[in-house]
Amino acid sequence: MLPWSERPIEANLFNPAFCALVLRHAIDTYQKSTLRGMDYSMAFVVLPAVLHKATREMIPGIITTKLHVWAQRHHEVRIGFANRMQNMVPITKEAVLFGVQHGALRFNEDGALVLGQGRLNEYDIEPDSEAAFCLKKATFVGRWFADAGTTATLLAAWGVKIN
Repeated sequence: MLPWSERPIEANLFNPAFCALVLRHAIDTYQKSTLRGMDYSMAFVVLPAVLHKATREMIPGIITTKLHVWAQRHHEVRIGFANRMQNMVPITKEAVLFGVQHGALRFNEDGALVLGQGRLNEYDIEPDSEAAFCLKKATFVGRWFADAGTTATLLAAWGVKIN
């Protein structure tokens, strides 16, 4: 990966601190809902779902809307999702690494992502900003993914196949 000083300004939207914070919000509600950690593979779905504005805006706000039903009704979100997810693999890895290095995330004995003892500051995020909306959706997505079933089932709902 290029150093941040050499990346285009648009890359700041995907900075590792913010992406780690997005993951932390999703993992927090996932962990509270399931009483276990989030499978590492699921983390690679969180960022492309939450940070892609068109997808984020289509994600419902109530948990009674099941992921699989929603995905069937909104098949357009699956168009290009696997490619977007693949393109965001380095960003997701960098965010996980940042979160682990700062103690906000850790891997449990099963290799799943759980919350660490450290926290990531949110003090610069305006309450009505797009960043705040991303965090709100990440919180919802964590709970939504917890209710979606296995990792394979979750990936299939998004149209992702792992070879």
